[in-house]
Amino acid sequence: MNTLLRIDSSLRLKESYSRTLGDYFTEKWKTKNPDGIIIERDVTRQPLPHITQETVNAFFSETPEKENTSLSDTLIAELYQCNEILVTCPMYNYGIPSSLKTYFDLVIRTKKTFTGNTIPQGLLENKKAYIISSMGGIAADRLNPLEHHLTQLFNLIGITDISYFPLDGTVDQFRATERTALQKTAILKQFN
Repeated sequence: MNTLLRIDSSLRLKESYSRTLGDYFTEKWKTKNPDGIIIERDVTRQPLPHITQETVNAFFSETPEKENTSLSDTLIAELYQCNEILVTCPMYNYGIPSSLKTYFDLVIRTKKTFTGNTIPQGLLENKKAYIISSMGGIAADRLNPLEHHLTQLFNLIGITDISYFPLDGTVDQFRATERTALQKTAILKQFN
């Protein structure tokens, strides 16, 4: 049975371009996978605590205190449980939201999601990721800064099969509408 892990990070709970396109994606995913399971992880509605020195020490300990790793263990278990991952991500100050960075700080763990020191080897192989990103400006490169950053994080844990649905130039309402329609078409093709 297919399982989708959806991770939302926009501070906007309403009128968010990334969340709205994420809803559209999820609707099409449900149509394609009527018996599928969707795990929802909203790092804005349910903020995650930043890691601390105690957390980092526990990550590297052979006998960690469970209280310092339990949240990380739960988030990692969700990653292992799913086949597909959808991340909806707006750009804030030229980067991903701090809430989403905190999520990745908690799931990128040696011997849990990757191994190796000098040459890391990701442990979460055979999974598919989708990135819906939104930004007010227009991306100059093929991969916008959000996609580039998230790709590096996913690659580190072994996820290399990634599809992108960028919404750039959202400060211009006409362009935002046009780009949303374009990405909805791309999502439809993904499921046909």
